[in-house]
Amino acid sequence: MIESTLLAFFVTYLIHSTAFVLAAWGILHFWASSFRPEIRIFAWKAALVLPFASALVVSTSAFPHFGFRWAIHDAAASVATLSEGGDATAILDRPDLVSLPIENNSFDSAEMSRMDSSAERVDYSAKIGTTKPWIRWQDAVWLLWGTIVCGFFGRLGFQAVRLERLKQRARKLTGSYLNASLGKIQAAMGIQRTVDLYLSTEIDSPITGGVWRSFILLPEDWQRELAFSNSSSHENRYRDAEAILGHELAHVAQGDAIWTLIAHLVVGLIPWQPLNRLVCRQVRKEMEYVADRFAARTLGDGVSLAKCLVSIGERRAIANCKPQNSILATGMATYRSELGLRVEELLTRSHENPSRSSWNRILACLAVGMICLFLIIPKAVSHSSHLDTRTLSMRNQVLTLAVLVGLTSPLAAEEPKSPQAEREAVALQTSPDELPAGIRKFSGMVVGRLAAKDVERGTFVVQVDAIPRVWKNNGAENPKSIVGKTIEVSGVAGKFLDVLVVLRPGETVEFECKHDGERLVFPGELLRKVAPYKVEDYPVLPEEFRGFRGEVVGDVVQKDPETFELIIKVAKVAKTWNENGAKNPESIEGKTLMLAGFWNRREAYHNLKVGDRIQVGMQHIGRQSDHLTVAEGVRKVDSLTSAPDAEMEAPEPKMERTDGQRGFRGLLVGKLTAKDSERGTFSIVVDAVPRVWRNNQARNPKGLIGKTVDASGVHSNLLDTLVVARIGDTLEFGALDNGEGEIRVGEVLRKVAPVEPGDYPELPEAFRGFKGLLKGKVVKKDDKMLDLKIEVTGVVRTFEQNRAKNAESIVGKTVVLSGFWQRKEAFYDLKEGDVIQFGAEHPVMLTDNLTVIEGVKKVD
Repeated sequence: MIESTLLAFFVTYLIHSTAFVLAAWGILHFWASSFRPEIRIFAWKAALVLPFASALVVSTSAFPHFGFRWAIHDAAASVATLSEGGDATAILDRPDLVSLPIENNSFDSAEMSRMDSSAERVDYSAKIGTTKPWIRWQDAVWLLWGTIVCGFFGRLGFQAVRLERLKQRARKLTGSYLNASLGKIQAAMGIQRTVDLYLSTEIDSPITGGVWRSFILLPEDWQRELAFSNSSSHENRYRDAEAILGHELAHVAQGDAIWTLIAHLVVGLIPWQPLNRLVCRQVRKEMEYVADRFAARTLGDGVSLAKCLVSIGERRAIANCKPQNSILATGMATYRSELGLRVEELLTRSHENPSRSSWNRILACLAVGMICLFLIIPKAVSHSSHLDTRTLSMRNQVLTLAVLVGLTSPLAAEEPKSPQAEREAVALQTSPDELPAGIRKFSGMVVGRLAAKDVERGTFVVQVDAIPRVWKNNGAENPKSIVGKTIEVSGVAGKFLDVLVVLRPGETVEFECKHDGERLVFPGELLRKVAPYKVEDYPVLPEEFRGFRGEVVGDVVQKDPETFELIIKVAKVAKTWNENGAKNPESIEGKTLMLAGFWNRREAYHNLKVGDRIQVGMQHIGRQSDHLTVAEGVRKVDSLTSAPDAEMEAPEPKMERTDGQRGFRGLLVGKLTAKDSERGTFSIVVDAVPRVWRNNQARNPKGLIGKTVDASGVHSNLLDTLVVARIGDTLEFGALDNGEGEIRVGEVLRKVAPVEPGDYPELPEAFRGFKGLLKGKVVKKDDKMLDLKIEVTGVVRTFEQNRAKNAESIVGKTVVLSGFWQRKEAFYDLKEGDVIQFGAEHPVMLTDNLTVIEGVKKVD
């Protein structure tokens, strides 16, 4: 009885799991683009575990079933009777076996009566044979299954021991900035359990493991690579380390170690279902996609993680090695062939969440699948039931018809096609047209639909829809002569290649463009995807209004926070200025215009919303352009006749720097208040001035503390930091004031901890100009900037060049010692708590840091 029940369960599971796996594969294969990794892995996990539940319910309970049923016990009994040479007439005496199809062995009542009346009975046992097999076929099946399962558990145990030994041989990492980053990311992901961090020389890519206590293994050589040679690469690798830790912690947050164990248990316990191996592989693949997206959303940066994947692929390709990780661990690069697809997924859709319609479709498919499994898909049972054949056939036909009708019904209403989809359906010309003469020396912004692209060459082809802006240096006679034509643009490089990679033909793009020789080139300022072109989004100015300078009153119709632009419907021209060049300023009334130039008026811009009526001063600088630039403060008004509401006027952030701060050169630390990643600009409120450089010209650098500073010119190597930074974060950067109120970013831009008292100690005035030997205790190390914070315990001696009035005034105080870029080995040999003797000088009187000038040695 137990044997028959177990066999019935296993056979039913084989049928159900096959149906589930094929259904999941079909749905995900033919509609792959409609589903995010979160839905794909959900479908594969369902195909892995749901057949167990459905097979258990169907094979052991009295759940209604209308499909074909195979009685395991009766079939086994018939085989046993024939194989063991029993009396064949016994088969005829069992009505439940009569219904079994026995080819060429049908008996009717007349034949039975003749056989009973015959004096000489037929000995069927002699014809069939009386030799019994040495083992029953059922026992052989169970023996084979047990052998395979034991072998599987042996392999699983070996892998568990191997992984544990790998962890034991690794070096546990404590007190490193990686541990601090680990804790920060854990908190962001909501992970409560403890996660240990190890460094191993036996792996070539990060892995995560541990069902009960999670741990992360990093390659040992990666730790050495984090010993940065300069500040820019230092910051990039620091972000790379955070991206790696974020990916591995995402595995912990998703419980991937448990699901990996479950998947392998299913494969091992049901060895005769080969499709389970496919499902197990797909689950592990999708785990990596889900972890990538989860990490990218948590950190707000998918680019760094994509770069890490590319780096891992290059390391693997150069080493030509295969992963040696345990099957119980999830590796960042377990499947090298998937790295390219993962990079594309990160750059394309890492911040998108699965839509509700996608979840509805997959849940509806699961519901229909479960109903079919329970009701009509064939199953195995331990004993046959004595159902009337006609009744069963009729019920099967009715139910099959009902299910087929249900399957033809739509699972959800189709969404109407968006204008973008309709535009993409139109075939675009991929070969560029000849450039008209009126476009020569053009410089401005272009909007159009992407027709083709070549990422390797850095070129793309667009069909131009509009020319929204023309720059001051434009020399083209007729910039709009390319509207409606197909053009080719070259020169895309750097970070904008990432944008070009994810763009698809048919999508609308906005980009800066200029004419260079006989071609159009991309100068490297702006390339982005925008909404499909609409005429109302790009208003054209009346000819009589061009050259306008003055104030207008109008309503805010649209707002683009990314480019700080407004579209305003003008109600009235309030006043014109002396410099006004418009022939008929009132020609704009009742029409819309595009207003830009809010980069230095961000707070005023953010205080506005669609529907507000404002009065604003503006000027039309480029006669051929269709946008105006804001020239005076923006004020909200109640009506056309009322005076501006002074209380509603938004204050404009200004850098109120006196002559004492002009010409500043050094490091600034402060809270981020605004940023524009594409233009490479941001604003901070200064909290500290930790360092002043030799070429500084400002007389009072610390006068910047508490003031708002606008910085621009972020180098491409540092843009990743600006991209991932959030408003309110504390940044440290090298500031270069040109003396005219403009600050540009130097070599350093990084995120730091909020400023606390004591973080940036100030030197006593009597100590400034010191040069000599000091003795002190290392209080803190900054592995990123190669700085030491030291509590000075004594002055060993002073040099001849010493200018300090009272060198002993530093004893008992804390100083920041920098300049270890040429003494990295000495720096890394030190640890917090060491007592050292070092040579130091104070080269710049206005700075508060010392520079190491002689060897550093430990002392007792």
